Amino acid sequence: MEHITDQALHEQSGAIDTSPVSPARRNRRRLLVLVAAPLALAAAVSWGVVALDGAHDDKSGTAATKHNGDATQLLARIALAAADRPAVTVRDDQYIYTKSQGSAGELGVEFNDPAELAKRKGTFKVEQYKGAVRSEQWDSVDGKRSGLRKGVAVDDPAKKMTMAMYGSGYLTFRQLEALPTDPDALLKRLYGDTRMGPARRLEIALENIGAIIDNATLLPDLSAALYRAMAKLPGAHVVDHVKDAAGREGVGLTFEGASAGSVWVFDPSSLVYLGTTRSALLDIGVADRKGEAPTGSSPRLPH
Repeated sequence: MEHITDQALHEQSGAIDTSPVSPARRNRRRLLVLVAAPLALAAAVSWGVVALDGAHDDKSGTAATKHNGDATQLLARIALAAADRPAVTVRDDQYIYTKSQGSAGELGVEFNDPAELAKRKGTFKVEQYKGAVRSEQWDSVDGKRSGLRKGVAVDDPAKKMTMAMYGSGYLTFRQLEALPTDPDALLKRLYGDTRMGPARRLEIALENIGAIIDNATLLPDLSAALYRAMAKLPGAHVVDHVKDAAGREGVGLTFEGASAGSVWVFDPSSLVYLGTTRSALLDIGVADRKGEAPTGSSPRLPH
């Protein structure tokens, strides 16, 4: 994200908080399943047409099949639907609110007791919760105030976490607003360093898309441009009969070069972005205060 962050900072007026980013912040829940170790992604790059064999939904047993359908046409329809949604107007003193469901590692939810961990010395393995979790997150619109993340285990509500977050390790909402809405210009920004090879540039583009796609849903012009930019990426495939991490079935999109099994999921009728097979976006909107969900009168994305 450094490339597009730096450019957005120059294009945006006003000072930006440059305080250190906490480790929890780096493990941001909106880094979707397409964000993985570079070597793992590079090894997965393939330009051929493949089938997603053996990919079954755990709840229904429905096979998810990947095929060389018209992904470009589907992305064009998704872009039109995104552009037709209402834009939100937010103040600098507000927060972008997101509610998600997925794995603890995917969403940055940690149930281990910090005091207990602080007593340990040397190298040790931290046990990560294996079940599904839900998280709520509040990010400062302009990045000048601390954020907040809350987590709870889906099957064990007694397991809860509250975590303060400091710094702006990724693009703030104001920086997202400064990104270009021309698909070609946006894709150039997503690619980053043009001196890199095709496989690495694709990997970077997928990482950057995964990092901003949630919040971009509140900006119709940017969201539409993002999907039109995705249509220009190589190796796109349509995935049928796929469910997001919350069990909602939809139509999926994946790319050669994405980590194994990673799929973006969209509602089959409205084409609203639902999340991925590992991180479902349940709600997103604008809140006046940390710790509070958006009110009925606050800007909010309809689902």
